[in-house]
Amino acid sequence: MTIQAELDVLKKQVRRQRIGLIAMGCGLAALLGLGMSAPQSKEMVLESLVITSKDGTPRIFMGTNEEDGGIGIAAVDTVGKVRVAMGTDIKGDGGFMIMDKNESPKILMGSGPEGAGIMLLGAGITELPAVPEAPKK
Repeated sequence: MTIQAELDVLKKQVRRQRIGLIAMGCGLAALLGLGMSAPQSKEMVLESLVITSKDGTPRIFMGTNEEDGGIGIAAVDTVGKVRVAMGTDIKGDGGFMIMDKNESPKILMGSGPEGAGIMLLGAGITELPAVPEAPKK
């Protein structure tokens, strides 16, 4: 085979490869365009949700109690103790609880069949001075 014949063969191969690359690029652009035009979901359905810190430690739990059907949210401190909890039961009664470092309830607020209420456990009431008004501009 002469050098000219070999060059002609190489030119044909390069032309085919160029056409193939252009076709692949157009196909990729078309796929990206189709992917971007797809409608975005506005709803997320989960059985539970756990939000973690950067190191993977669970910090917030949200979910449904399988035993009684109640739902709740709990915020956990850095050592894994629940410090704030809020939830409702299947009857529609709800509550909010703030706990100490031993997970003992200290402040409870909620509603039930007897009505609504607030409880402070092992706490005194301290009156704080009023916040001064912001200066008017």
